Amino acid sequence: MSDSKMENNWGDLGVQQLDGFASEMSEEDIFHTASEEFPGLQQRREQVEQILRRGSQILSQAQRNSKVLVENMLKNLKIGCEKPIFPPQVMAPKAYCFKDIYSSRKDRLIRECKEQERKLREFHSRPMPDFRHAHERQASKVVVHRITCPITPNVLKNSREMEARRRLKVEQLQKEREEESKLYRKQFLRAKPIPQSSRQPLKPSNRPSGVSQAKVKVEPFNLSAESRVQQRRLFNVQNSKAQESKRREQEEQRQRAEREAYQKQRQLTMFRARPSPFSAR
Repeated sequence: MSDSKMENNWGDLGVQQLDGFASEMSEEDIFHTASEEFPGLQQRREQVEQILRRGSQILSQAQRNSKVLVENMLKNLKIGCEKPIFPPQVMAPKAYCFKDIYSSRKDRLIRECKEQERKLREFHSRPMPDFRHAHERQASKVVVHRITCPITPNVLKNSREMEARRRLKVEQLQKEREEESKLYRKQFLRAKPIPQSSRQPLKPSNRPSGVSQAKVKVEPFNLSAESRVQQRRLFNVQNSKAQESKRREQEEQRQRAEREAYQKQRQLTMFRARPSPFSAR
């Protein structure tokens, strides 16, 4: 840089010019002030050097940018004068062509499906039935009178089989109840009979014949066991009667339910004639 620029920079930094400074002060004062202000001057000098470096960098960068801009402008001018050269056309791979074919087919199938659904949703009235052919066929038939033999329908055969099964089941239930009642009766305790023996009853043999036998007065007595036996018999009779009545009621209810179910089944399996389609409504 020039001397004038350096002078301006030193003035901006607040440092006096050296020529006037040297003429005004003596050597001792200069040495004394320089020793005192040496650290501040060194820092300012470093700041000035940094500023100079930054300015040189900015200047070099501006020169480079200007050169690049000039070169670009010249290139643009040359390109404008010459004919435009287009790049060669790049062909797409065949896979993408097939992709377009598949997508077009898919769209066509979707349109066809929608069209079919729309046609199915349309209302189409049915034609009036023509009974002339049926009447002519009926009139041309020859009437032949035949004797029909009665045949048991399969419905009745099945109902008979079910009735036989039901009766077998009822008989089995009755047998089971009889066996249960027998087992229940066997559970009661019964006194065993006195075993018969050929020996004669004991008789006193050491008593003299002349001595009269002492008479023992016999008085009636009642044991509690006898009364308890009678009470138990009455209780057993009453209990057996109650169980028997309960069993009869259950049997009647079961028979009534079976009869009702049979009647319903019979009504469902009964033959019902269908109306003729040619009859007047």
